[in-house]
Amino acid sequence: MNFEDGFRDLAPLDPARDTERWERMVAGITAAAAPELARRARLPAPGMLMLLADWVRPTLSAAALMAAAAGAFLLTGADSAAASPSSLAAELGYSTSVASWVDAESAPSVEEMVLDVQGAAR
Repeated sequence: MNFEDGFRDLAPLDPARDTERWERMVAGITAAAAPELARRARLPAPGMLMLLADWVRPTLSAAALMAAAAGAFLLTGADSAAASPSSLAAELGYSTSVASWVDAESAPSVEEMVLDVQGAAR
């Protein structure tokens, strides 16, 4: 696809084509914006505290939400935190030999791994 295939004539948008119309349009926009510009000119310049104050409400609501989620997690997750590693390994679907390795906090030997893999394949 060439640029010329979808070319549109943009000459009607050229502001130099009709300068009087362009100036009327600019004057109309400026007149419509004058009350808002005057209102903003009367406001004090925002300082650092005013900018930070805009963030207080969203920050407090996010903190409250995180505190509620943490409280719910602590209330419902207390039973699983007290469980032994072997019962967690069993719940995750590992074999009893893997659970015993977790309890012993030791690495299995090569023979134990081969036996476990062969037993899982049957």
